Amino acid sequence: MGKATNRSALFLDRAYIDQKFVELRSDIMATLDAKFRTVQEQEDKIISLFEGTQRPEKRITKAPAEKLPSVPEEIAWKMDMRRRVDKMVKEYPELYADFNTVLRRVYGKMRDVYGFVSEQAIKEYRNAHPGIERASCLDAVSDSPQWRSIFDPVLSNLEEDSRKEMERRRMAAEAEMGKTRQEIIQPLIVARGDKSNYGCATYTLVKGRLKKKGILYANYEEGYRRDTGIKRHVSNGELIDNVPALKREFAKAVGELLAEQKVVKNDGN
Repeated sequence: MGKATNRSALFLDRAYIDQKFVELRSDIMATLDAKFRTVQEQEDKIISLFEGTQRPEKRITKAPAEKLPSVPEEIAWKMDMRRRVDKMVKEYPELYADFNTVLRRVYGKMRDVYGFVSEQAIKEYRNAHPGIERASCLDAVSDSPQWRSIFDPVLSNLEEDSRKEMERRRMAAEAEMGKTRQEIIQPLIVARGDKSNYGCATYTLVKGRLKKKGILYANYEEGYRRDTGIKRHVSNGELIDNVPALKREFAKAVGELLAEQKVVKNDGN
């Protein structure tokens, strides 16, 4: 091959230069494009931040809660009565074997005092609600405003009587365990805030309660004198201490009054 002429060398140099120029231009364009994108992203970020501070914050409002349908009055009443009866069965198992035992006592009182007839009440309830397959007496009572107004106070009285009876039994048991007369009556003296000498006012109150029940100290005194042959004066305290039957009745009366005193105190609070 022959040697390259000066002209061909110049041509090669120009081709090389043109190629490098193209590459350089591409690099410059790529760099400028990258910088432009960076600036554009920064501007977009600034704009978004600016718009965020200017736009009012959207308040999230909760939709109003849907009101639950109200429980019918008779259903609410029946649920409350069931709760009270269940509580009595739980607290006084010595008095009531089960739920129905309490209800029978209430219905019996309603029958004796107010002429309530359970069979008739159930029949009327069935007639008013022909779609009912089974109906209890409590269902019938709950459906009648008249019978509801009677059932409630009768149950309240039974609750009160139950408290008294359990207190009477407790105090009678304490008397059987050998507690003295003063030990038996002392809780009642304290509950009443009695400041009289030795609780004299409370003793008088218990004596009045015994008399109300037909229990007289004089009746026990006659038997006590006969059994002991004592001719001297016999105090009521001596009779209580020495006649077990009277001591039991004394303790029961104290328990009954103590239960009433607790109810009055709770009502006062």
